[in-house]
Amino acid sequence: MSTLPHMITIDEFAQLMRISRSTAYTWIAAGRLEPGRHFLRIDRVVRILWSEELLIHLLAQTKTENKQVPKLVRKGKGGRNRCALNSDYLEH
Repeated sequence: MSTLPHMITIDEFAQLMRISRSTAYTWIAAGRLEPGRHFLRIDRVVRILWSEELLIHLLAQTKTENKQVPKLVRKGKGGRNRCALNSDYLEH
């Protein structure tokens, strides 16, 4: 591991991670990045401490956050096989 992290801006972090700037701020607000360890905030200025440790931390989070996506269950009569007219409304 490198000893000293490189300080980068939120924009640079977002570009390196291929995420939007707002997603980077959301990660900070949600606690995915730890203050003093992964980023510094001085008043309104935020700097990310870019390091191998940060990448390992983010990768570890994605492994624990991956959840099974529930299977989509279709309900109702939508789609190709539905009747164009509702026969209940037709006069016999």
